[in-house]
Amino acid sequence: MQLIDDLSKLSLRQETILTIGAFDGVHRGHQALIARVVNRARATNRLAGLLTFHPHPAVVLAPKRAPRYLTTPGEKVALLEGLGMDLVVLMRFDRELAATSAHDFMAQISTRLRLSELWIGADFALGRNREGDVPRLRLLGDQFGYAVYVVEPVVDDGAPISSSRIRALLLEGDVEEATELLGRYPRVSGQVVGGAARGRNLGFPTANLEVRPERAVPANGVYAVYAVLGRERYPAVANVGVRPSFDNGERTVETHIFDFDRDIYGCDLVVEFVARLRNERRFEDIGDLIAQIGKDMEAARAILEDPGPGSEASEQNGANCPYRYHEVEHTADRALWVWGKELRDLFVGAARGMYYVMDLEIEGEVATDWREISLEATDPEILLVDWLNELLYIGEVEGLLLVDFQIDSLTESSLEARVGGVPAEEPVRDIKAVTFHDLAVVQEEDGWSTVVTFDV
Repeated sequence: MQLIDDLSKLSLRQETILTIGAFDGVHRGHQALIARVVNRARATNRLAGLLTFHPHPAVVLAPKRAPRYLTTPGEKVALLEGLGMDLVVLMRFDRELAATSAHDFMAQISTRLRLSELWIGADFALGRNREGDVPRLRLLGDQFGYAVYVVEPVVDDGAPISSSRIRALLLEGDVEEATELLGRYPRVSGQVVGGAARGRNLGFPTANLEVRPERAVPANGVYAVYAVLGRERYPAVANVGVRPSFDNGERTVETHIFDFDRDIYGCDLVVEFVARLRNERRFEDIGDLIAQIGKDMEAARAILEDPGPGSEASEQNGANCPYRYHEVEHTADRALWVWGKELRDLFVGAARGMYYVMDLEIEGEVATDWREISLEATDPEILLVDWLNELLYIGEVEGLLLVDFQIDSLTESSLEARVGGVPAEEPVRDIKAVTFHDLAVVQEEDGWSTVVTFDV
């Protein structure tokens, strides 16, 4: 699948069957429309294309009413590729695009994408003040040489399937109905971060998930879930909420993975919500809380005997936590502990961890602009510092927020890599430089580790 963020660089040999929309969640309704596009493209020897936007138009036009995302851009692109799309255009939505007339937008789209057919829903509209409704798009199609096909919404239980309907179900904690509409379990993903270790002290250690604030998370409560770590999938129970039996702190997603005793602090974890077990509530007696957790685990185990929809762990998650990182205390600067199963994993983990130190969210983003990096050094320490400083340079000089790090070749003295990013909304420069302070890249029995210090 070809991913494009700049139409001016696009040159196609085939015509395109296209659909346009936000496609947040890529739910069953979206899937039905996309299937029509893909089948039509295959039957006519054309490209199956989809144009989508990020951020969601409401984030720009009505930020107070902006919806929480069901999928990150990266998750959306992965789902679309799995549905057979040949071409996805990921267009940044801003005030300039919002002010573009339907005529000017479709003139550009029809030329750059060699548009043959446009497939849309009955209530679809685009352009300034949503002037590009179905009748208007058909008139523009006569002018620019494309046909318009309207697809009726998929109905479930008497109502159309929509992203807003799924968000409403999640707000109610109805993850089972949300699963029915999505065609897979609703999920959240993020890095496992440190917590207060209360679960471990109670005998039920939990992985505390750092979830992006704009992500749609089910209502507070206790859920039977699957925890997806790389390509491995584990039954688990999760608590969404503020821990009322303790501190009523910030809202978190805490997951206890059954029969699991491994250090995954700093790993990327996906939590799939299968069923809601109960409301979150306060227990005055800790013994009562422990007893209830035992009952929750028993109920979750019974539910999770059947893997259900989407039971295969996603290939995009990569190997089982090949790298981990977390910040460590430093008297003046910032320091990051990094571990990697292989040396290349250490370098990728250090790169992603550096962005974590800069408080830049790259989880779930999808790269659209790529650069090649070739480095040589006398030892792995110099190579690591050069690698990270090169990433800082690209971010500062070229204005790219780097989100994907593909190391093609790596020894202890040379590196060949491709790094992908997206245009940064603000300057990427919170770190002055990567330093050699106490730096040592160490090979251990289970992998490689180091502590990197950043001058801030």
